[in-house]
Amino acid sequence: MIYNEYKDIRIAAIASAVPKDAFDIAAMADDPNEDPKYIKSFIRKTGITQKRIAAADQTASDFSFAAAKILEDNGKYKPEEIGILINLTQNPDYRTPSTACLLHDRLGLSKSCMAFDVNLGCSGFVYGVSIGAGMLAASSADKALIVMGDTQARGRKETGERSSNTRLLFGDASSAVLLEKSKGSCIRSGLMTDGTGLKAITSPYGAWRHPEGPELIPGDDIAVFNFTINEVPELVREYAEKTGKSADSYDAVVLHQANMMVLKNIAKRLGVEFEKCPVSIDRYGNTSSASVPLTISDKYGEDKDGKELSLLTSGFGIGLSWGVLDFTINTDDIYPVLATDITFDDGFTDQ
Repeated sequence: MIYNEYKDIRIAAIASAVPKDAFDIAAMADDPNEDPKYIKSFIRKTGITQKRIAAADQTASDFSFAAAKILEDNGKYKPEEIGILINLTQNPDYRTPSTACLLHDRLGLSKSCMAFDVNLGCSGFVYGVSIGAGMLAASSADKALIVMGDTQARGRKETGERSSNTRLLFGDASSAVLLEKSKGSCIRSGLMTDGTGLKAITSPYGAWRHPEGPELIPGDDIAVFNFTINEVPELVREYAEKTGKSADSYDAVVLHQANMMVLKNIAKRLGVEFEKCPVSIDRYGNTSSASVPLTISDKYGEDKDGKELSLLTSGFGIGLSWGVLDFTINTDDIYPVLATDITFDDGFTDQ
């Protein structure tokens, strides 16, 4: 584990955005073109009954923009105050340049701002906040905007070859996290990677090594499950020894929303009551890099009671990469999930 401690840095606000319309997976059991046993088994194992799917003209950056605007519109930052913009996504708008440059323009940020993309999925929140906090601590910037999101569900084929339940599993969403310098605050994280497991979850086609190929995500569901329920609890235990704070001592343990079976297994192995682990996967699906902040928005976004929360979070998946991150945040600084049909005309055509 690489342990990180970012003193005098805090998470100042969190916001999340999803597509406007919900897709009802449970209703598919009554579709004559579907196998009802398969649908019911999927729901039982994953807990997903609904999810959100972006429209054909929507990208992850649209939802990242919407989430970031929530923070600006609520007075959490002014565009000229952002010195660092990091966009975490596996579904960029373009091959080049980075989508962060597009978001930089749309958000009206100043030239005195570094902006770049990071290609990470389910570990994106813990890695992204760690990267942003480290850069903020070492720079002249006072505020950093970390946005993360994917549209894994958009455009995914309804039939055809697949090695797992990805057709139903993924949902589309983005989140925005504002970091700022703050005396006396502290964010801590522990991060790990195992590149030998990269084929356990991979999307190898459509890039430069394999420009052509089928639309599927090859993988090993059993290997991913075993990795998750073994490596994640072990990391949390190692992290607890380092920090002297057990998982059960936090107000909540917010886990990447992989599936319900994984969530319950990790909670059990950590000795944490499952009620202490907020759940959003049942209504949003597996939303990759946005799943942890989306779950925080879903759980606490409506609470404006001024309560200081102590949260332990963990993201894990593609890479293989995984990590934990703990921080405190006031419920007043967490905003409800926004459902939006936002889109953007960048001036390019598909012809």
